[in-house]
Amino acid sequence: MIKRHIPRRYFHIFSLILTVFLLAGCGGRTPGSPAPPGAEEPDTEISDTDESGADNAEASDPRQTPFSHAKPQAPADTDYVFPDPVSYTDDTGNAMQRDGGYLYSYYNGRLIRMHLETEEITLIYQTASTRQLSFCLFGNSVYFVERAGCDSPDDKDTSLWRVDKDGKNLTLLQDDIPNAGMLRDRTHYCIDIYDGIIYLINYSYGFENGEYAAKTANLYFRLESDGSVSEAEEKDTLYGALPRHLSPVCDVRFPSFPYAMRNYGYVFAEDSRDMLCRIDPVSGSRESLGISLDSYYMAVSDGLIYLDSFYSGQAPALFSLSDMALIPLKDFPLKETHCRAVVPAEQGFFFFGWQFEEYPVSREDTRQYVVLHILPDGTVSALLSDSGLPLLEESYSGNDPVYSSCFFRDHFYFFEEEETMYSLTELSLGESAGSRILGTWPSYPALSPAVITAESQYQETPIGNSASTVYCATEKLFLKEQNAADASINQTLAEIYTDFETYVAGIIQEEQEALEENPEWYDGLDYTSGYDFSLSVSLDYMDDDAISFCCSYYQYFAYAAHGYYWSDYYVFDRKTGSRLTCEDFVKNSASFLTVSRPYVEKMAEWDFDDEMLL
Repeated sequence: MIKRHIPRRYFHIFSLILTVFLLAGCGGRTPGSPAPPGAEEPDTEISDTDESGADNAEASDPRQTPFSHAKPQAPADTDYVFPDPVSYTDDTGNAMQRDGGYLYSYYNGRLIRMHLETEEITLIYQTASTRQLSFCLFGNSVYFVERAGCDSPDDKDTSLWRVDKDGKNLTLLQDDIPNAGMLRDRTHYCIDIYDGIIYLINYSYGFENGEYAAKTANLYFRLESDGSVSEAEEKDTLYGALPRHLSPVCDVRFPSFPYAMRNYGYVFAEDSRDMLCRIDPVSGSRESLGISLDSYYMAVSDGLIYLDSFYSGQAPALFSLSDMALIPLKDFPLKETHCRAVVPAEQGFFFFGWQFEEYPVSREDTRQYVVLHILPDGTVSALLSDSGLPLLEESYSGNDPVYSSCFFRDHFYFFEEEETMYSLTELSLGESAGSRILGTWPSYPALSPAVITAESQYQETPIGNSASTVYCATEKLFLKEQNAADASINQTLAEIYTDFETYVAGIIQEEQEALEENPEWYDGLDYTSGYDFSLSVSLDYMDDDAISFCCSYYQYFAYAAHGYYWSDYYVFDRKTGSRLTCEDFVKNSASFLTVSRPYVEKMAEWDFDDEMLL
C-alpha cells in the first residue's frame, strides 16, 4: 500500500499499541460452558499438577504464602471458586491515572496532578523531556522510576524516587539501577507496589528446556519501615510463586501480577500450551480459560476479556470470566476496523480505532477515527466519530495521546502536542462533543520560542501509459521570519525541499524515458505498484541559542520488495542563522573521541580508529 505518512509515525503507532493497560476483571468457573471460537475446551477441573501429571510442589509448598491477600480457602472436597468481579480501579500504572478527586499524569518531563473539580494544576516533579518515567500511587506518595535519555557504558541510568502527592519531600531511594533495555528500543520498567515490595516490571522472552517461554527481567525493592528500600529476591515475590511450567503473560495489555493480586486475588498466566489461565499463587489453584494467546488481541476489565482476532476475520466479542460464555457485540458498527487500543472503563471497555473508506483514486488519507463504548452486555455505542479527530494523531514527539489518557464522567483527558507547545485537553464525548485546553506548556527549553509554520504538498504523476504512478508527499516546516537569522534558516530549508523535489522529478523522467524505449518495461516484473516518495520535516529541538530540524525520508520503487528510510538532521544558530556542525560544539576532537568512543564501540561491538570514529 502506498503510504502518505512518514514511516517513523507508523513505527511508533505499532510499537506504542503495546503500551500498558493493566485492567480489571475476575469471576468463577461454570462447567460445560463454551470456549471462545478456535480455542481449546477449558479444563473442567482445577489441579495442582502440570500437564505431564507431575505434582506441583511449588504451588502446594506452604512457604509460598507470603501475600497479604491470603484468605480462608474453600473446603478440600469442593471446587475452588475464584473471587467475584470487582469494579474497575484506575491504578493501572498508565501515564495518566485518576486517584480520588485528582488526575495524575506524566508527559514531556512533567509529572503533574490536576484537581478534577477546580482544575488547579500542581507540578509534582520536573525533569528533562527526553527522560522516560513511569509512576504509581501508594498511600500519600508517588513512586516513580526514571530513565535518563542516554545509554551509559555500564547500562545503569535508571533511578527510583518517592515524592509526596503535593510535590513535597522528593527522595532518591535508589540510583545506578540496571536499565530495562537499550534506549533505542524504548524499553522502560513499569512500576507497581504490592505487599510492601516495589515491582519494576520488565518482561522478556527466553527458552526453558527447549520451550519458548515468557521470562521476567524484573527488579524488586522492599519498602523498609524507615522509608528506605532494600533489594528483594524474586523468590519472595508474586513472580517467584509462579509454578515453573507457567509463564507471565508477556503482553502489556494484560494486568501485571501486582495489579491483578490487588484487584482480583489471583493472576493471569500462560501455560505450556500457550493458553491463558488464572492461578492463585497462595493455594496454587489454577483454571484454564481455553483462550489461545496466539489467536486474539485481548484486554481485561470487570470480569470480562475483550477478544478481537486480527487474522481469523471473526467479529470481536466479550468473554465472561463468571460463566466462561461468549458475549457477542451487538451491532458493532465497523466491518474492517484497525484497532488502535481497547482500554478499561468503569463499565466495559473503550475502543479506539479507525476505518478506511473505499480506496480513492487520489490516494488521499480517508481514515475515519472512532471512539466506542462497549458495555458488559455487548451493547456498543459510538461516543465519537470524526475523520479529523486530532487526539488520535500521533504527536510530534512520538508520544501517543491514547496511551496518556483517562476517562472520567463522560470526559476524555489527553495530551495534545504541536511543534513548540503541548496541552492538557479535555474532550466531551457524546452529543455535546467538544474540547477545551486545561493547561499549556512549552515542548522545548526556549524562553523565546520560534514560531513554526507548516505546509503540506501531495502530488501523483502517471508514468507513461502504464498503470504505475509516482506519489510524492512533502511536509515542510518554516520559521515565521522575525529577523535575519530566521530568513537565513528558511532559505536553507527551502533548498532542502527543492533538492528533494528535483530528485523525484528526475526519477519520473528516468522512468518515462525507460518506458518510451521499452513499453514492456514493467511486464517482466513479478510485482509492480506505484512509486512512493516522502519528505517529512519535524522540529527536533529548540532553545534560545539553537534550533534543530529532522528531515525524514522514505522512498519505494515500483519493482522493489520494500521501501527504505533515513533521516538527516540540521542544526542552526538562532542568532546568525548559520548551520552548526559538531565542531561548533566540540572544539577539541581528542576530548570528543575520549567521551564518544566507549558509547560507539559498545553499540557497534567492535573497535574504531580515530578517523573512522570522527
